[in-house]
Order: sequence, then structure tokens, then C-alpha cells
Amino acid sequence: MKKIWIVTFLFVFIGVLQGENKIVADTTTKNTNSENTEQKNLYIPPPSNSQNASNRLLQCNAIFDARKEELSEKIRQLDEKTQSIQALENATQNLLNQREAKLKERESALSAKLKEIEEKESNFKVTSEKKESNIKALIAKNEDILKQIDGAKNNKLAQTYAKMKDSKAAPIIENLPEDEAASILFALSAQDMGKILSKMDPKKAATLTEVLKKGPPFEKQKPKTTQKPQSENSENSQLPANLDKNPDKNTQNSSI
Repeated sequence: MKKIWIVTFLFVFIGVLQGENKIVADTTTKNTNSENTEQKNLYIPPPSNSQNASNRLLQCNAIFDARKEELSEKIRQLDEKTQSIQALENATQNLLNQREAKLKERESALSAKLKEIEEKESNFKVTSEKKESNIKALIAKNEDILKQIDGAKNNKLAQTYAKMKDSKAAPIIENLPEDEAASILFALSAQDMGKILSKMDPKKAATLTEVLKKGPPFEKQKPKTTQKPQSENSENSQLPANLDKNPDKNTQNSSI
């Protein structure tokens, strides 16, 4: 602040000196002209250099004293402007510091939230993978147990049918579902399987042979639904309610 005041004072002082030099020069010119006119009438010896310097200094001091109040007012205004600018800079810097602090606080909170979410996602992923692995292991274990149970059951049934005669075992196996029949036949030896298939209906034996070619596990075949012809249904609907579809029974009923 003192430096600004000193620099301002120097600039003003230099300006005053320049202005006063001009005034002194004009005054000197006028005095010279008047002196020249007077010298025509009266000769006056010229002043010495030291006297001229002292006269100029006295004139400058007089002018400076006259403009001292004006200079003081300008300096005061400059001081007020400088203080206002400094206050504005301080307020702006404080505002920037507050905003920067809030921004850092929000960034910190956001980073903590993102870290928390990432940790939850990671834990959830690990837990899900662990549960999925446990479920897969449990399913595989259950499937293995079921296979062992089915294998033991089929082996036991196969041993039972192997002890039976071919002619008795064939019709029983023939009437079983295809998957069960194929499982039992697959557990038998090739010799026993051939004997039982030879005692079956050729069509049924051919069907079971095709199923056995695919190998285990044997899937359960969906039963095929056959629709009766419409003419047969219409004829049956026209029969009396007390008549049976079997003609032998109908004849017996009529004879009675």
C-alpha cells in the first residue's frame, strides 16, 4: 500500500513539475519580452543561476501547496479503490475456496459411495457364484444317487427276470413302458436279452431294439394318442345306450 502511494505521489509530482516548468517557461518568456522592452529604456543586469534556481523552487513549492488538497483527494480516492479491489479479491478467493471445499467433499462422498457399491457387487457376485456352485454340486450328487438307485433297481430286476423263463419274462417286459423295458434288457447279458426278445412280439422287439441302440439313459416315450374315425364314433353314438359295443355280449343279452 505504501509503495502504491509513493509511486502515485511521484507520478503526480513529476506531472506538476512538468506543468510548472511550462508555466515558468511561459512566465519567463513574457518576462523576457517585457524585459526586452524595458531594456530599451533601462538596462538591468541579468540574475545569476543560483538565484534563478531558488526562484523556480519557490514557485514550485507555492504551486504544490496550492494543489496539495487536490493531490490528497486523488490519493484518498486511489486508496479507496485499491481497498475495494483488495476486498473484492478476498471475497472472490473465499468464495472459490468454499466451492472447492464443497466440491472435494462431494467427490469424496461419491468415491466412498462408488466403493461401497463395488464392494456390494463383488460380494454379491462371490455369493451368487458360491451358491450356484453348491447348487450344481448338489444336483450332480442327486443325479448320481438317482443313477445308482436306478442302476441297483434295474440290476435287481434284471437278475429277477434272468432267473425267470424266457416265455414268462418276455410278456411281462413287453407290457412295461419302453424306457423301463429297455433299462431292464440293457442290464441283462446279451444271451438273456436275445432270448427274451425272441419271445416277444416282433414289432415290440424291433421297437425295443431301436431304443437299446441309442443307449442309456433311456427317456420315457410319450404315449401316442390315436383318434377314432368319425364314422365309427357316429355309428357308436347311434347305438342304444343299453347295447354294449362287444357283439358277443350283445347276443348274450338278447338271448337272456
